[in-house]
Amino acid sequence: MTDAKLRTIMVATDLSERSDRALDRAVMLARAHDARLSVVSAVDGAYPPALRDEFTARVRQHLDHARPGDDVVTTIHVEAGDVVEILLRHLNGPEVDLAVLGVHRTRTFLDGLRQTTMERLVQGVRKPVLLVRDLATGPYARALVPVSFSPSCAAALAAVAQIAPGASCRAVHAWLVPFGGLTGGAGSEMAPAVEAETRALAEDWAARLPAGLPRPVLVHGGVVEVLERELATVAPDLVAIGAHTRPGPALHPLGGFAAELIRRPPCDLLVTRGR
Repeated sequence: MTDAKLRTIMVATDLSERSDRALDRAVMLARAHDARLSVVSAVDGAYPPALRDEFTARVRQHLDHARPGDDVVTTIHVEAGDVVEILLRHLNGPEVDLAVLGVHRTRTFLDGLRQTTMERLVQGVRKPVLLVRDLATGPYARALVPVSFSPSCAAALAAVAQIAPGASCRAVHAWLVPFGGLTGGAGSEMAPAVEAETRALAEDWAARLPAGLPRPVLVHGGVVEVLERELATVAPDLVAIGAHTRPGPALHPLGGFAAELIRRPPCDLLVTRGR
């Protein structure tokens, strides 16, 4: 995402209220960027043929009626088959710059046993993915970006600058003194050295960022603790994260931090990958 404006935005919808919010945000972004809008919906191919064909026709008719005005060039795709396969094929189209999705519908028991459909989609999409939780009442105003000095976090900052150029953007990095219970944590003799090392890493990473992107602020604390404090202080309407920023195998393909935010986003969530 290096161009100043988006050219094609694709939004997936299942006609739910969650998807309606995603569609509204996608339309708003398409107007702001003078971008083409592509709407895709998948009907489960497991339905009996007659019912499947009826659902497909009804979905297409509904989306035709819901088209935005003539100021947004819109194409509509409705297919029956494997839902995830269809959506990934369209969302990964070479012309797509941004994928927009509604948030995951919580299933408390099942979510604890398996990867959610939303996680599978975000994991499979190779473009930046915007998960829309809230009503689109205007352009994004405040963005929060937790960073870990990775390429995907740099991509998150660049993506925020692209889709929310008028928003204030705060990048934060959480750092901790190892074995805080034994060493004394932030007040220990180790703390200045650990902070200095972390600051050097931050400065080296920030020096390689494109001009105009915010430099990270170092905040002492665990990742979840710092995020909760920042959410309360900044009150962002957009959080952006890099997916799976640690090398090597992981329990969650997207990274545990990213997977948890995808399941329970505090606001609209932008997920990016490194190049």
